Amino acid sequence: MNYENVIISTLDSFGVNRSYTGYDYVIHSLLLIIEDSDRLNCITKSLYLDIARHFHTSWNCVEKNMRTIVTSVWNSHNTELLDVIFNKSNRDKKPTNKEFLKYMYDYVIRADDYMQIADMDVPVLCPISNKYCESLRLFYLRLSRMIE
Repeated sequence: MNYENVIISTLDSFGVNRSYTGYDYVIHSLLLIIEDSDRLNCITKSLYLDIARHFHTSWNCVEKNMRTIVTSVWNSHNTELLDVIFNKSNRDKKPTNKEFLKYMYDYVIRADDYMQIADMDVPVLCPISNKYCESLRLFYLRLSRMIE
């Protein structure tokens, strides 16, 4: 599976502007986490430093620019996808960078299961409301076609 396409498609579905510096940081960090999920345990001491080295910047800039992406996603109008990934309806405040990366990692890893569901043309139920969700089914269908 091409995880990078899944990450990009998901961020695009939230309307995140690709011109944000943090956009590339989020993609790179999630790919690093997919390689080694233990990186989630020490994002400040390890992950931010690896990203900063890769992009020739400081870890402080990485943290700040990723926070901008988290805010952009959290303020997105794609409420169904926010509920699926972050369970937004049951949260009072936006996730921290670490929580954001964890939720996104879990979602991207499970994307393979969602792709199989979309290919079968089966009605997709929202895992939060347990109601049929046409936009979520179309999202997975579009995503599966992009990955192929």
